[in-house]
Amino acid sequence: MAILTVYTKLLDKTLTGTRIIDMGSTRTCQLYVIPRDQLAQVSKEQALHQYCFYILLGQTAKGEPKAYIGQSNDFLHRVKDHQSKKDFWHTALVFVSKANEIYASEVFFLEYLGITKAMESATYSLDENKQIPQKPSIAPDKENDMELFFDEIEFLTRFYGCTIFEKPQQNEPSQDASHTFRLVMKKKGIDATMQFFPSSQRYVITTGSIITSSHEKSCPKSIAKLREEVLSSAKTALRKGNTYQLLQDIELPFNSPSAAASFCTATSMQGTTAWVDSEGQTFAAIFKAP
Repeated sequence: MAILTVYTKLLDKTLTGTRIIDMGSTRTCQLYVIPRDQLAQVSKEQALHQYCFYILLGQTAKGEPKAYIGQSNDFLHRVKDHQSKKDFWHTALVFVSKANEIYASEVFFLEYLGITKAMESATYSLDENKQIPQKPSIAPDKENDMELFFDEIEFLTRFYGCTIFEKPQQNEPSQDASHTFRLVMKKKGIDATMQFFPSSQRYVITTGSIITSSHEKSCPKSIAKLREEVLSSAKTALRKGNTYQLLQDIELPFNSPSAAASFCTATSMQGTTAWVDSEGQTFAAIFKAP
């Protein structure tokens, strides 16, 4: 399993104040946790003047969790309106691209994903978000990149302790039950197996899987960096010509079948159709893609 190190920078040296949570150089997403009464502390942060996805956290009059999900090309300017018109919130979670590689169409797509998933989860009141936005039309490779970026948003949201995107646990016959899929590309020598755990939304590329050794330009940067981590260790992968064989299970820190497919092929892949089970059914035919 690849190790993921998470860094937290405490701007006021306290665990309850303004802080920056970063997943390191192998990840592109960075989270600013900003208490409402400490916005002045980040007034000079240039990253908060770029395109971003954000969540305002607070409570309803009954003390139940409440949130507002939005996007902006300048959070510090946008939040002034939220300060004057929205009283419920006490903390802002602002997600930015460390390389400033997200623009208007991309943040609208992130907003669409965020509101859709939060409404499906139904763990927070979203009455400030009047309706689910229409799915924006963006290029397939950009859509894949933003799905991977949103995986990082979900991880950082959970790391902070917010469950807005998590569905309530239900009693199931087996919490560890998994469904096995296979991805085969004979010309490239790829023959990978993935186990998907629906209850926990985990994706595991299993021991013995054969994945490509080449890196295509279309490979998402976050996936390319993860591949580099895994393939550079003799404990996790063995080189065989133009491929690598995995020597241990690799649990991906991304919550999508496309990320798992991209990891194996080093290209931008639509994993919902690339992964097929023993009955010939695609991932999309069995599960609703996250």
